[in-house]
Amino acid sequence: MPAFDRTIRVGTINVTIRTSNRTTLDLTVTRHGNVIVHGPPAATDADATALVNRRCSWIYRQFAHLAKTAPEDPLKELVPGTGFDVLGRRHRLRIVPDSNQNEPLIQLRSTSTGVRLHMRRSTALKTDEARRTLTNFYANTGHEWLKVNLPQIAANTPTRNLTATFSTRMRTTWTRHHPSRGLTLHWATAQLHPTLLRELIHRTLNLHTVANTHDLNNALRTLWLGRLTAPKSTTPRAHFKSATSDHCPDCSTPPGTLHTDRCTVARCARTGLQRSNCHPNINCSTIWTGQFPGEAECTEYGFYCRPTPDGYEPCNAEDPNAMYDFNRLYRQCRWDPTAQRMFLQPDLPSPTRTDPKVRP
Repeated sequence: MPAFDRTIRVGTINVTIRTSNRTTLDLTVTRHGNVIVHGPPAATDADATALVNRRCSWIYRQFAHLAKTAPEDPLKELVPGTGFDVLGRRHRLRIVPDSNQNEPLIQLRSTSTGVRLHMRRSTALKTDEARRTLTNFYANTGHEWLKVNLPQIAANTPTRNLTATFSTRMRTTWTRHHPSRGLTLHWATAQLHPTLLRELIHRTLNLHTVANTHDLNNALRTLWLGRLTAPKSTTPRAHFKSATSDHCPDCSTPPGTLHTDRCTVARCARTGLQRSNCHPNINCSTIWTGQFPGEAECTEYGFYCRPTPDGYEPCNAEDPNAMYDFNRLYRQCRWDPTAQRMFLQPDLPSPTRTDPKVRP
């Protein structure tokens, strides 16, 4: 017998009554916060109302859980240096001329610059095309990971020939398991650390736990879901200035709010150093001001450098290719946790040449 739906209101809750050939009443709260009462054809509005009233406390707990775990859907800007997590590892975006590569996006590993994503300039200029390119990249990366890891996961299930794929069309449903079509994962889950991705699959298949479930829930909240914006400025030095975007280029938090826990731009409130791996279980969060940490101090003290064939050398702010000299800032200044800024130490000598620049 096909299912039939009707909607009633119980207090402040809209309830859908779905009748079918089942014989008992049951209640579910969907991922989108919809309350559905499942019942037999003879189920009345009074039956559904009584069930909702009995389980009202449970329903509101589910609402609270959904609000707490709902994706934040951060906004990323297509400028050099924007961070994209790939299987738990931060990749920095680099926009290159079309003549440098044939593919819209490639992944490069370097001992000096770390792991980067190189995107063609023509792709970066079209946000829709860039979004599709990055989405397909994540899906393909996930497929390659499954080729190696799925056989081991399938060995723990009754179905040894388990199939799995990454979808570029799913919205906020992270995983879906169909008895005949296998497991489907959201493309954005390829941003997770492999241990957390494995835990997500195990959770979907009702297998044993392999990672902290709270860590997985927190990670799922911060996944990038494809929102992109074009840079506000296209000048050559735009990505060294704070005017390109109001939001943090890594965690996308707006000015005046705290960075997320895994943000690599954030500095520790106690030490002034990178916060992403410091002081576990201690509150050392800092607020995104709209500028990279240290930019204001570099401007105040005139700490700028520029690349040369022999390395980086000090220069003036107006010189071509000038950029903030953060290495010099951390050598010649100290962090004041009370003022939450760097102060110059005049007794230290000025360098004749700077080290290679370190981005905050």
